[in-house]
Amino acid sequence: IRDDENAVDGTGFDRHGWRTLAEQLGLIGIAAPEDWGGLGLGAEYIVAAVEECAVTLYPGPVRASVLTAAALAGISSDAVPVGWQKAITDLLSGTAVVGASTRHDGAGELHYRDGQVTGPVASVTHGAVADLVLCVAQAPEGPAVALVDTTSAQRSPVDTVDLATPLSEIVFTGASAVLLTEPGDERALERHRTLEALVLAAELVGGAQGCLARMVDYAKVREQFGALIGTYQAIQHKCSQTAIANASARGLVAAAAAAFDAGDDRVAEQFTLLARAEAGDAATSASSGFIQVSGGIGFTWEHDAHLYFRRARATAALGGTPAQLRDRAVTSGCLDLLVHGAA
Repeated sequence: IRDDENAVDGTGFDRHGWRTLAEQLGLIGIAAPEDWGGLGLGAEYIVAAVEECAVTLYPGPVRASVLTAAALAGISSDAVPVGWQKAITDLLSGTAVVGASTRHDGAGELHYRDGQVTGPVASVTHGAVADLVLCVAQAPEGPAVALVDTTSAQRSPVDTVDLATPLSEIVFTGASAVLLTEPGDERALERHRTLEALVLAAELVGGAQGCLARMVDYAKVREQFGALIGTYQAIQHKCSQTAIANASARGLVAAAAAAFDAGDDRVAEQFTLLARAEAGDAATSASSGFIQVSGGIGFTWEHDAHLYFRRARATAALGGTPAQLRDRAVTSGCLDLLVHGAA
């Protein structure tokens, strides 16, 4: 599922390859409910698929697609206008591309009324080529998750650290839209945001695993001072520390996904905050270690190490720093998890 030729161009990925992932491997269908022809397998399967894609630094619209597919659980296919039924079917098959905003600080500026959305959406993944955008819009009755058609949208590229995930700012003016949650349904909106953060954590875990695998492979073949560098204790410690940190992050992601699927929203949110923090630290440390273990070649743009480094830094910064996320977890009562675990 790696896509070297298209990873850092304007499009960001090969659309034919993306359709293959969607149709033949059912990547998007994992998250889509059965009512829409999907499998509806839940967060535990979603994070596993996302993590595997991140191991290879796959540049396609995985995050936005699985989040949109999962959000379809809030709306029946019979309740959607015919035109939107086709658009969503195209999305699930990989024919249509969906982007998602990586920022929510301007969500109040995006307004929904009578099937149309007006306003700006910042930092949309694959926004330059997206046919649809997943976002949160303010309806008269309250905020809701919306899917918006980009046909008439104005797009402007945004500079980003992560070269493999192109971003754009999109401005809608009366764009056709469909709501995937009921306006003002706070629980549905919070579950959407929790799943979004959980998917980000899975991406970080996958990226760290990709770095670790490459570090170990290189240490097995690279010789320095007459010996394989993998025999040196400093290299061994770097690899083992990366493995331990990522195992901790993966465990938290799994716990968060299990709580999410069980409908325990409070515990899912707490575990997700901890998972995001742990995965952010693990990925940034792993990507730095990948560069160091690779030696001189690791500092060049011809090597993949800087792409992992950029992805880790950019993703880890979304939604708050690890320290801020841990503070939020404590404020939300995550220490109760220790009490329940001990019991």
